[in-house]
Amino acid sequence: MLQDSSLPKQAFEDQVAPLLGELRRYARSLTRNATDADDLLQETLLRAYRKFHLWQPGTNLSAWLVVMMRRIFLSSVASLRARAETTPIEDWDGAAEPDQVLAVEVRDVARGIRKLSRHHQQMIRLVAANETPYEEAAERFNVPVGTIRSRLGRARSQLKSLLAQ
Repeated sequence: MLQDSSLPKQAFEDQVAPLLGELRRYARSLTRNATDADDLLQETLLRAYRKFHLWQPGTNLSAWLVVMMRRIFLSSVASLRARAETTPIEDWDGAAEPDQVLAVEVRDVARGIRKLSRHHQQMIRLVAANETPYEEAAERFNVPVGTIRSRLGRARSQLKSLLAQ
C-alpha cells in the first residue's frame, strides 16, 4: 500500500532523521568531499521528500534512500562526463574543474574495485565505504576480527596497486 501523498512534513522527518548519519557517511564515501557530500545529501533529502508518497511502509527506508542517493550521484557524474565529452579542446583552459577531477577519480576507483576479488570488494564496500565496524563485519561473515582486518588490508593494498598503474 502506498502512503498518502499528503503526509505531513513531520512524518517524513521522523522516519528519516535517524538515518541521517548513515546517509551522510555514504554521501562522503561517494564524493570524497565534505561540501559535495552535504550537497548530495541535501539533494537526496529534497527528492525523497517530494517522492515520499512512493515509499512503501514496511520496506527498508534506508535502502530506498541509499539507492536514490546513488542514482543522483551517478547522474551528476554522467552529466559531468557528457559535458566534458562535448567541450571542444580549444575551449579548455588547461586546468580541470574540481568536479571533473572527482568524477575521474571516482570512475578510476570504481574500475579498480571491480577488478578486485569478490571478498576484497565486500571488504572495501562494507568496512571502508560504509564504515561498518570491524566487529560487526566479523559477525556478518562469521570470521575473527583479525581476518576482517587482514582482508581489508590486502584489499586496500591491491586497490592501491591497481590505481597506481
